[in-house]
Amino acid sequence: MAAPGWAQAVAGAAQARIATVTEGRPANRFKVPQVQLADAAVAARINRRLVALVLGGETNPALSVRQQLRQAERTCCYDGENGLGWNTAGQGLTGCDYTVLLNQQGLLSIEYSQEFTGAYSWEQARHATFDLRTGRQLALADLVADPPAQLTRRMHGAISRRLGETMAELRDVGDSTDFEIVAENFHWDETAKRVRFQSDPGPAEEARASEPDLESFALTPTELRLYYERMLPHVLLNLEPDNTYRFPYSRVQPRGALLPVAARARPPKAK
Repeated sequence: MAAPGWAQAVAGAAQARIATVTEGRPANRFKVPQVQLADAAVAARINRRLVALVLGGETNPALSVRQQLRQAERTCCYDGENGLGWNTAGQGLTGCDYTVLLNQQGLLSIEYSQEFTGAYSWEQARHATFDLRTGRQLALADLVADPPAQLTRRMHGAISRRLGETMAELRDVGDSTDFEIVAENFHWDETAKRVRFQSDPGPAEEARASEPDLESFALTPTELRLYYERMLPHVLLNLEPDNTYRFPYSRVQPRGALLPVAARARPPKAK
């Protein structure tokens, strides 16, 4: 396989070059990003972390990236013990890919998708944001000054409003079975028209929805994205609300390395 082609220009530590390293058979394609920076040690730190995140830390980090991808493919899709050879369906992690959401002003934010196969197939998306000057993976508190409790309350309201739209549609079509399943999985309170979260008051034994994970976030040139995912039964995945919640930088309090990105996102002042 030819060496990966580098994309995007390097401008000091403000931006990284990013290459896709690909291995695997067509049905089980494994793709991971690797960065190139003027500081090779920082790039290596980011690259090791990216491979560990995308592959779930289940391969040998002493191997090269390509060797780790081949190991992942063999783990999922080759049955040598029973003499069955390659299995295009596979089991467990059977593929991965990524999208660069932000690569500017010293920040890199990546969405990586993982494909899994078991009784049925599904995909999940995860996110990671790095400081291109140090190689450190950043937490949300490094980038926004909003108190976590405040952000959580805002997410509670946004999640309830979005799920309320789904529940209203199910009421309108009179599908009581789907309504009850979705309500049970999301812990929907039909009387209050809101999701009941773990932090809400009420009996300790009452089932509640999990809290939003504020470390499940990503950055784009214009907004902070937070995520909330509740996996519905496979046959009802089409009813799952969009799990991405978008907050323009004007609606949060950027700090640290995010300040230049947020400043660049501001509309120009009228003359």
